[in-house]
Amino acid sequence: MVMGFGKPAALPAPSGTRRVYDAIVLGPDVGGAAAAALLARRGLRVLMAPLGLAASARESDGWLLPAAHPMIPPLRQLSGATGALDELGLGQDLQRQAAPTAGAFQLLGEKLRLSLPNEPTRRRSELKRELPDDEAAQTESGLDTLERLGRPWDPFLVTAPPLPARGFFERRRLRKMIPTPPELPQGLIGEALSAVAPFAASLVGDSAPEATARLASALLRAPLRLWGGAAQFAELLRKRAQEAGADLLTDSGARGLVLERKGVMLQLGGAEIRGSSLILACDEAALSALCEGGGRSERKLAEEARIPVARKVVLCHFVVRAEGLPLALEEAALLLGQPGGPLVISALPARKAKGETDDKLLTVARVVPAAGVDGPALLAEVRAALEPVLPFFDRHILLQQADLTPPLAHPIFQPSEDGEPLGLRPLSDAHDRALFANVAVYPGFGLEGQLLAARACADQAMVLSGRKQVAAV
Repeated sequence: MVMGFGKPAALPAPSGTRRVYDAIVLGPDVGGAAAAALLARRGLRVLMAPLGLAASARESDGWLLPAAHPMIPPLRQLSGATGALDELGLGQDLQRQAAPTAGAFQLLGEKLRLSLPNEPTRRRSELKRELPDDEAAQTESGLDTLERLGRPWDPFLVTAPPLPARGFFERRRLRKMIPTPPELPQGLIGEALSAVAPFAASLVGDSAPEATARLASALLRAPLRLWGGAAQFAELLRKRAQEAGADLLTDSGARGLVLERKGVMLQLGGAEIRGSSLILACDEAALSALCEGGGRSERKLAEEARIPVARKVVLCHFVVRAEGLPLALEEAALLLGQPGGPLVISALPARKAKGETDDKLLTVARVVPAAGVDGPALLAEVRAALEPVLPFFDRHILLQQADLTPPLAHPIFQPSEDGEPLGLRPLSDAHDRALFANVAVYPGFGLEGQLLAARACADQAMVLSGRKQVAAV
């Protein structure tokens, strides 16, 4: 089930009204929605303003298209995410909304169609059928290591320090806490991990070895199949926040941020909104617009959020007749060996805004330069890349659309030149009332990092509110 295809109920805010909250959450990211849900359940007055599409799908020519790629890491298996999930009671809901898990990613290439079922005997048979004996043994050994690769970060995440470190003493403490990255498998599995990493996190490479060893390995071995992906997860979090009493303001038109000594003030939906704290789960462009015309603190806040983006994940959607896809294609696939970079493929049932359908939705994710690409050219490149593994599927296309700016953005930041961790700290250096919970906080940890940021923001917002924690009814 995908929730909330209808437009969320807007909070009335006629011009000239004034509202006061303990915490104001701006932006569509998962971290902001999680922070709002945590604070509402702890009894605070919370306002959420997604600043855009607040749904897991949008309509195009009568079809529903997901606002993010449908595959996300198995969050229940990541220790940094479980605290927030448990506090919100979301573990079972998340699993109920996920499609049944059949196994890891299917690996595709020019001469490769390797399925990786969970059952060891079937998987070994697949490896022997598709690969030479020595390569099959190496691949099986690499698969066996995936579950262990991310474990070195478990103790680190118990009391995760803010990143990046500031000053000599923080750097020394971080060096003692951060684990030594494990040795990655060689061969096909090593190639697959490197290919998946940018789709699992927003920072990869030497600055964030956890993206490959932890997030990519979790995603590769057991992807969580949500029809709306991370956008559906954010929608589930917003619903949980509303159930606990939080307000949701749509079409807010946020502007005019003023950071005061004991609070924040801004214009939302024609109303003056005040809060004890401001949780920012939006991108740098939205924050710059919010701070436009502000004073020294506001300019410093906008400057703090400017982290160079090198690449981004874009989506191509194809609604296809069921007979246009081979039966051997599984729901999650990774296409390797492409000149333009690997493709992450999702093949799930297509959905219409009205009526039923037996068609399929093929959602393909690709990493492109941050400057962007031409939509028609991208569609043509993706179709050409798919043709060898999905022959003649283009004859069955009912709808095709490139999404160069998905509502739930997935930027990939430019790593630091010295290899040091990069990102935003949950507690802003510009002002103690401004907090960050977007993708730039713990960017190498992906969605797990956003949930870590949400808990840090929620804890600090509780302190700033001056209120005692009361469990929501």
